[in-house]
Amino acid sequence: MSRARSLLARLFSRRRTNTHGHERSIYVNTPLPASHTDSLPHYAPNHIRTAKYTVLSFVPKNLLEQFRRAANIYFLFLLILQFIPAVTTGLPGLSALALFTIIALTMIKDGYEDSKRSASDREANRARAVVLGQEWVNVNKAPAHAMRPRGLMRLVGSDSGAGGSVGGAVPGAAPQAVHTRTQPQFDVVRDMDIDGDSWAITEWRHIHVGDIVLLREGDSVPADLVLLGSSDPDGTCFVETKNLDGETNLKSKHAPAATLHMTCPQQLSAFRCIIDAEPPSTLLYSFKGSIQIIDSNDRDPLGVDNLLLRGSVLRNTQWVTGVVVFTGDETKIMMNAGETPSKRSRIERMMNYQVMSQFALLFALCLLSAILGGVYYSRANSFQALFIVPFETSSGKSAPLYGFLTFWTALILYQTVVPISLYVTIEVVKSFQAYFINQDMDMYYAPAERRCVPKSWNLSDDLGQVEYIFSDKTGTLTQNVMIFRQCTIRGRVYGEIVGDDEPDRAAELRRAMDTRIEQTFGAPYLFRQSETATFLDTSVYDDLQTDNTQARAIFEFFTVLAVCHTVISSVPDSAHPHVLEYKAQSPDEAALVSTARDVGFAFLRRDKDRVYCNFRGQDHVFQLLATLEFTSARKRMSVIVRCEDGRLMLLSKGADSVIMDRIRANQERLRQATLGDLELFANHGLRTLCLGYRILDEAEYTTWKRDYDHAMASLGDRETEVEAVSDRIERELQLIGGTAIEDKLQDGVPATIAQLALAGIKLWVLTGDKTETAINIGYSCNLLNNDMQLVVVTGGDHEGTRAQLERVLREFGDTHADLSFAGGGGGALAG
Repeated sequence: MSRARSLLARLFSRRRTNTHGHERSIYVNTPLPASHTDSLPHYAPNHIRTAKYTVLSFVPKNLLEQFRRAANIYFLFLLILQFIPAVTTGLPGLSALALFTIIALTMIKDGYEDSKRSASDREANRARAVVLGQEWVNVNKAPAHAMRPRGLMRLVGSDSGAGGSVGGAVPGAAPQAVHTRTQPQFDVVRDMDIDGDSWAITEWRHIHVGDIVLLREGDSVPADLVLLGSSDPDGTCFVETKNLDGETNLKSKHAPAATLHMTCPQQLSAFRCIIDAEPPSTLLYSFKGSIQIIDSNDRDPLGVDNLLLRGSVLRNTQWVTGVVVFTGDETKIMMNAGETPSKRSRIERMMNYQVMSQFALLFALCLLSAILGGVYYSRANSFQALFIVPFETSSGKSAPLYGFLTFWTALILYQTVVPISLYVTIEVVKSFQAYFINQDMDMYYAPAERRCVPKSWNLSDDLGQVEYIFSDKTGTLTQNVMIFRQCTIRGRVYGEIVGDDEPDRAAELRRAMDTRIEQTFGAPYLFRQSETATFLDTSVYDDLQTDNTQARAIFEFFTVLAVCHTVISSVPDSAHPHVLEYKAQSPDEAALVSTARDVGFAFLRRDKDRVYCNFRGQDHVFQLLATLEFTSARKRMSVIVRCEDGRLMLLSKGADSVIMDRIRANQERLRQATLGDLELFANHGLRTLCLGYRILDEAEYTTWKRDYDHAMASLGDRETEVEAVSDRIERELQLIGGTAIEDKLQDGVPATIAQLALAGIKLWVLTGDKTETAINIGYSCNLLNNDMQLVVVTGGDHEGTRAQLERVLREFGDTHADLSFAGGGGGALAG
């Protein structure tokens, strides 16, 4: 009975999750405890299935889907009626042919759609991965024979990969020869100077909890991994998570301090630890766990910064290693995916309602026919007896029985009230629409040589009924390519904006900048990349040569840009060691550091807790003591460094609304001047940031560092505790100035939005920019125009915002055609 229930569960559901929600312990190079020896914990295999159907489930599940339509139930009922001789009016086979035709067409269409999902699943499940070789034993796996599906379970879904033994030998199973030394995947192994025989190539579906995986730049993460080490000495790597959250900015991940030294497979094979992890969760930005080092008996906390999620892609990092903690349906991306939905268009839902309405009319007609038939049948001497009685007198039927049979006969005769041909026509039209969409050259993306591929043909008729579009701004309307244009330092604006249509003017300013740098520094500045420099203003060197407060402010400004970041530098060509390439988790940060380099304040590299820079031709070294990273909630980033003269400095950058609340008193004139300049930048559609710093007292830092380390080691609400400690020191800042960065619109965005507006479609755009920046971009992309009445709503809380909206609606009326809102205070822009 239990196997039958399991078969039915696999037949009608694709998800197999950890329903108990237990915490898990992963043992790495450590024997299992006695409690686990007899029965290993059951972990989901890394095989995934997003397709709705399997070989066995396709027919029953698809029929259930199709008979959600009221019309199909109606036609099936009529078909059954026509097999009853007492009420049939013709050959039932003809009616059956029509119903079977529409069901078969829909089944073929749904099967074709789902075959694409199955092909995508096979491609993902059979993708290649590099894991620690078979001489290494993963004690967290059950024996192969215990995980292999049997009987009909093999037909329910494709091979789950449970029987694979690659990526660490399975206890009790014979090792399999899987080394493929000639495969290109081992190039990364040679780059790490590691013996390729220690690694093996396997498929994603054969990866298990506890396996140690090796990734190189550009690889997708096959399961949720705890990061053990990377090519960076600090154990830092960058991942792209747009497949998970749609964000194009890179995110930095860090290996625990206890595992930074592991840079070869021999160390990984000898490293003994126990990783405790929370139950599988849908929360992408939350993870709680710990890693216990057996040899030293130390226990370090693990957070989301130590976790690489399945679906993310390794970027700007040569290689990383990690141990698998969640696989398959227990990974965060799969737990958020849910069941593949059965989508129904608005027309289909409307037709269900229409069928029910027409059936009510049909019922009334049939009832009337039955009553009249019974009445006339009872009148043997009437005129109708000439037509009815001669054929019915021998049957001995009563008038009520005759009326009852007449009801069902009339139901068959009047069935064209709900025409089955309409449904056949709609299915054929949807198929042709999907084909035309795929073949439309206006929807062909030439750079990737990719056509538009309809994923769900059922929704093609909804394309003409779209009324609202909700969109992000950065990376959607804009290119997400940041260009540093201007800055304000101590109340003075630097930087000249040169358009793309002025290449001669830009070249002239770049030559002038090169000349002034050489005059100011006394020698050519080799780190400057003049051909790509976007900050153009020679007056910054005039002020930098003076010995006054403005010169010191400029030095502090570009020092913050060069030191306060998480950028990683590299030298692409060893023949040109002064040509630096920066890899950052956001294009904003790369633009800031690149501009500082081109001005003369170059970030060279970081080595563990040292940051090496070159300022105006002189080398400088900063000791990095703490990094308070940027988050969407904090809206700021800070670092604490020790300068070469022994001073402790806190360097901060962030949104003006956050930094301005943290500056020390007696800076009102500078504050107002800086805010005025930032508003000017915003009116030109530029993204703005504020910069500040603070000199720390040694005793204050020592006390704060103790509290910060305690918060970082907390196994409770770690994020809240760290934020409280960080907020305590990010106060009493000295304001330096602000930056202005341009994020250009994508090609064709204004024309597209104008066409959408002509079609009556309302577009809402969400942005975290300042109100002035949002309004300017709204006009530049045709989201707003001069014929609109612009209303700015700046609510600090729910009730205040609601009150302002109600006041606006009372003033303009809730049906005002040109009413648009621009939310202030970091809110949303909508038009």
